[in-house]
Amino acid sequence: MSEEDKFDEESSDSISSKGNGQDDEDIEIEVLDPGEPTPATLESGEEALEEIRSLESRLQELEKEKAELQDRLLRKHADFDNYRKRTEKDKQEFKRFALSDFMSELILILDNFERALAHSEEQSGQEYRKGVELIYRQLRDLMEKKGVKAIQVEGEQFDPNYHEAIARELRNDLPDNTILEELQKGYLLHNKLLRPAMVKVSFRTDGDEEQSGDDELEVKTSADEEGWEKTEL
Repeated sequence: MSEEDKFDEESSDSISSKGNGQDDEDIEIEVLDPGEPTPATLESGEEALEEIRSLESRLQELEKEKAELQDRLLRKHADFDNYRKRTEKDKQEFKRFALSDFMSELILILDNFERALAHSEEQSGQEYRKGVELIYRQLRDLMEKKGVKAIQVEGEQFDPNYHEAIARELRNDLPDNTILEELQKGYLLHNKLLRPAMVKVSFRTDGDEEQSGDDELEVKTSADEEGWEKTEL
């Protein structure tokens, strides 16, 4: 046997003996059960459970808040309904008694009319007229105090916003629609039209043949049953 063969055999025996020695040693290998949760899995499950508990708690809070808001909404609705009914009642009361102050002052003038009528036979015509004029001025002053004033028409041009023309008269010496006469007074209430003034206005022919008297509306007056003069159109 050659030297090289001996060296290879010794090397092979040496390696074999070393390998057998390692096999004899105890080597611990941990085998995990697939069904058993790992620590990482346990930690992840606990976090998920805690998150579920947190969401359930938040849901309960939201449901409680929703119930409180619904209760507040119902209360507000009831309060508003009561306020609306109370306002409507106050409005009706205001309509019924809005003129109470004015009527209280008007009663005083009514008293003076009753006194004048009671003594009408004892007084002469002139004295009776002065008494009625005094009551008239008293009534006029009261109405002006409350914001009622007569519409001025003397020397004014016809204005459809404040006047109502119910008669015309041919007047070539005046511009068209000049107010000639006031047939019934008009009134304003705080500068808002309460009743238009009924007036007679002029018109022109500008050299044409004068028209007959049929173009002019006549205004006649007659006395009513109580002796007061009234206007018939």
